[in-house]
Amino acid sequence: MSTLRNLVGIGPKTETYLNKLEIFTPKDLLFHFPYRYLDFTHITKIKNLIPNTLVTINGTLISFQNIFTRRGKNLQKAKLIDDTGTINLLWFNQPYLSKTLHLGLSVSVAGQVGLFQNRLTLISPRISATAAGKILPIYPTTAHLSSANLSKIIISNLSCLLSDIVDLLPQKVLKDFSLMALRASLKEIHQPSSIKLLNIAQKRLKINEFLSILAFSHHQKTEIQTLSCAFTLKNKAKINTFIKNLPFNLTSSQLLAWKELKNDLLLSIPCHRLLSGDVGSGKTIIALLGCYLNHLNGYQSLYLAPTEILAHQHVLTFKKFLPKIPIFLLTSKNKLKNIPQNVIIISTHAALYQPQNFFNRLAFVVIDEQHKFGVDQRNFFYHSGNTGNLSNPHTLTMTATPIPRTLSLTLLGHLDLSRLETLPDRKPVSTFYIPTDKISACYQWLTKHINETQQQVFFVCPFIDDSETLTEVKSVKTEFDNLKTIFPQFKLEFLHSQIPTNQKDKIIADFVNKKTNILVTTPVIEVGIDIPNATVMVIESADHFGLASLHQLRGRVGRSDKKSYCFLLCQQPSLVAQNRLSFLEKHHDGFKIAEYDLKNRGPGVLYSTLQHGFPSLSLATIDDIDTLSVSQKIFEKIRAIPGFNLQKLITHPAENKVTVN
Repeated sequence: MSTLRNLVGIGPKTETYLNKLEIFTPKDLLFHFPYRYLDFTHITKIKNLIPNTLVTINGTLISFQNIFTRRGKNLQKAKLIDDTGTINLLWFNQPYLSKTLHLGLSVSVAGQVGLFQNRLTLISPRISATAAGKILPIYPTTAHLSSANLSKIIISNLSCLLSDIVDLLPQKVLKDFSLMALRASLKEIHQPSSIKLLNIAQKRLKINEFLSILAFSHHQKTEIQTLSCAFTLKNKAKINTFIKNLPFNLTSSQLLAWKELKNDLLLSIPCHRLLSGDVGSGKTIIALLGCYLNHLNGYQSLYLAPTEILAHQHVLTFKKFLPKIPIFLLTSKNKLKNIPQNVIIISTHAALYQPQNFFNRLAFVVIDEQHKFGVDQRNFFYHSGNTGNLSNPHTLTMTATPIPRTLSLTLLGHLDLSRLETLPDRKPVSTFYIPTDKISACYQWLTKHINETQQQVFFVCPFIDDSETLTEVKSVKTEFDNLKTIFPQFKLEFLHSQIPTNQKDKIIADFVNKKTNILVTTPVIEVGIDIPNATVMVIESADHFGLASLHQLRGRVGRSDKKSYCFLLCQQPSLVAQNRLSFLEKHHDGFKIAEYDLKNRGPGVLYSTLQHGFPSLSLATIDDIDTLSVSQKIFEKIRAIPGFNLQKLITHPAENKVTVN
């Protein structure tokens, strides 16, 4: 059973469709879990229906209409009756339903209760004449492959798929922690017999996922600890003098983070530390101190920035604080030759493609916004075969995504973590959600503000060009033309990733030098841009950004003692989006914002940001502290078993999330 083609119901076309779902092997198919279930075992009476809830109803069809509108749309409307009342059913563009649905048919329907023409309606419900008393799995699908067909394929091959499964957990562990056997869990997840047993199966599979991540982190840390640095650093008194002479005092968090990093740098084992901190918490100065200590020891440092704009910004910052030290900028446009051995190189990804030019005494690497570099790129420095002279340098990775403690303790066990939890003394950015009818007043306020203060404004749009499908979402090019008519008295420029580098540099320089009043841009300025005179951040189509991105963008202002503002503009946001924007209005703590996103949007964004290349989570969620705690106890128990191969626990199941309706 080595290929999909050997399975029942899978031909060449179906195999292609499965591949689009990243299903390439029989095991991939087995671990392609439903993302939710329709529970036809729990029936709701029509009189008890509540809007925005998922329900299942047993009843009889008493009407059906296939309707074609004047605009060419196709609707299917039906009416269902039970002994307590009637409910409307509505589908879009499914005319084939007229062949299977007829008056008097007794059916079970499951779907979400909504409103259509001010009447309670089940919108696009799942309907079955044979599902009563069953729990139907709903799978992630692709074009030409429905959930029902996918379920049929899996069930037809389930016995065969399960035959190769080996449960790595010893029987004693299963018994001690009251866990369902792995085969039974996998059978139950695809073919549930009851909600109770489904929940037990899900718990077992969630634990498997957490164990996979814990095993991966353990393996990474063990591997790192076997390495040794070619260059040994020593503490230098000049570093303390430098800190005392800074034009500001380091916060308590910065002092602790620097102590932790310095202690790492003085060891012979490569430092592998992650520095997590909110926007404006002062991560760059910690990295700069590491580069300076490395310079004092006569070695090279490499600072990797995710964008050219940010690389240029860091060059200016480093030269400001270290004016007598050789600092070079490396991009795809230039190459470095015959450079000093104790140079600080600030670079984009370009450094990874020309290491032979400077990797001869590289002892310290900083990776800024580490999630924007691929796993192979981040691990590049630990594979000496690439150049023949890489020497396992110390590495500091940084992220402006504040990491909740649960996440850090669980998924990042292979990293030593420093957290900047206290911010420099800055005024919070006043944040306001601006509904459509208030946008004109907002523009008037901006005009007055710029005239009176001579301060500058960012306008951020999600897209560079207009979208054919998301017509309500603002684009830089269109909004730039629109804003020129609204603010004719001001100098406007626009910035996005497709603009040539030399032109980008000039645009940024003009903005820094106050030649431009308003900069219309994409989120390309989300990370690292530091322009103290820019005091207003206007975010167009704010409901199309994640909360963490909005917080990052807001962090581009409020970087001086001047009062700063953030305005969140959007057209007809949903209630969920309004709640998110309202939360951002009231909160400025990045850790609280990250935890809010974790609870309300799930771990997907935050998890993928930090965990490129790690075993992924399919059923488990990072905020499931109880299951996580059990998983950690199990991991410690099996770690103590002589000869137990922890690496066999490392798997890469598909990314989905399960709910039961």
